[in-house]
Amino acid sequence: MKIKGVKLFSTILVSGLLSGGCVMNKLNEAHETIQLKQIAEGLPISVDIAKGGHWSKRMQAGPVVFNVLPQIVIWAEDKEGRFLGTLYITGADYKTFRHGGKSEKGAAFWAECFPVWAARLKTVNGTLPSKENPYTDAVTSATPMSSFTLKTNLPPDKPAFLYLEVNQSGDTNATYTDQNNDWAGQPSLIYRADISQMQPGSACKMSLAGHGGRIKDQPDIYPDVSSLDTALDQIQEITVSF
Repeated sequence: MKIKGVKLFSTILVSGLLSGGCVMNKLNEAHETIQLKQIAEGLPISVDIAKGGHWSKRMQAGPVVFNVLPQIVIWAEDKEGRFLGTLYITGADYKTFRHGGKSEKGAAFWAECFPVWAARLKTVNGTLPSKENPYTDAVTSATPMSSFTLKTNLPPDKPAFLYLEVNQSGDTNATYTDQNNDWAGQPSLIYRADISQMQPGSACKMSLAGHGGRIKDQPDIYPDVSSLDTALDQIQEITVSF
């Protein structure tokens, strides 16, 4: 089912009216720190995400104006590329529905939003988020309005690589349109850091590895990002501290 702009706007508008509140989500530029519940026995880490110039996108449905924020997921893998666990994902608790696609598509939304993470989660028989399977606050929160610091723990099973996948709904351009990539627009971006030699007190930057492809593509990291534009400016810099 197509989740076009008008339908997305209508879902948000109706949800806001039913809740009796204003659907405009005003941005707060204050730096936020998210402390997740410490459930793992691995090394404590901080992930500092500095927002770029296209962190949010303003959209309008009639008199209602709102800001579309990116969705983000972070996970760890070992040196053989085995999936070790999801460290963080935005909006997977399903406490509020402000995204028409997430509400209507359920688990399929996450497979289309984060194709690389979803494919690797499936290799360990993991379950995607949905209303029937919400994630707990040990790994999820709402998308921060601005730059933020995430504090959590690595999995204890010798993680070697840290990945971050980010995607903003409806961020279309000349190459990725509503017609050829449905609601997603420009595909997800994947950032990667080699943390195999990191020690407490050290830090490293995550680097751009590629994009996740169109919805119809085989999930993979496609290194050529020359067809992307605003999507490349969602995040300015990512620093991982141990």
